[in-house]
Amino acid sequence: MKLLNTRYAVVIASTITSFVAAAGLLGAGVATADAMGDLEPLLISDCSFTQIDAALHQVAPETAAQLDSAPAQKAALQSAYDQPVEQRRAAFQTLIEQQQKMGVTATANPEMAPKMTQVVETCHQY
Repeated sequence: MKLLNTRYAVVIASTITSFVAAAGLLGAGVATADAMGDLEPLLISDCSFTQIDAALHQVAPETAAQLDSAPAQKAALQSAYDQPVEQRRAAFQTLIEQQQKMGVTATANPEMAPKMTQVVETCHQY
């Protein structure tokens, strides 16, 4: 059972990372900011993926279009995002730690962080 949970966590982490990369929130490079801190509002939001997606279309339509252009990744993201908050957070933390071990670190994209905050703040309207 532990192996299954670990595999599931990796799938969730990979999917969240795909979303974050597509959204342009994080990039690769030297860590200059706390990636988990930057993503925390998105990771702990109690909005469903459908609400997040609707808010994203309003706040950052270009980013939403990028996500829409990859329906398989969007479907996988929806499945992962609709998991309990603690699973999302734990999976992403694991992924960051794995990337750091491989010498790849995530840095915040200052242009997207405010947009993602706005997505989280407005997602309950949808």
